[in-house]
Amino acid sequence: MATSRSSRGNSKPEASPKTVQRTYRFDNKTFTAFEDDCAQHLSNPKRVIEALILHWLDAGAEERAAMAQMHRQRIGSGSQDDD
Repeated sequence: MATSRSSRGNSKPEASPKTVQRTYRFDNKTFTAFEDDCAQHLSNPKRVIEALILHWLDAGAEERAAMAQMHRQRIGSGSQDDD
């Protein structure tokens, strides 16, 4: 008979992982330009993306709204990402 994990006497809760891998889709031309720019400046693309995320999280609601509005104007408001 199979024994479940919880009944083996292991009462210690499982810790959540420190990192998580996510997949997002980017326009190939845009992401290639980003990677080329990172290479030119000897920057790790992962670290640049992390810095951008932290900048977004540190920003206030008004600054986030301004960034989002600027992006909508740049790409057009008909983007599927606005849903």
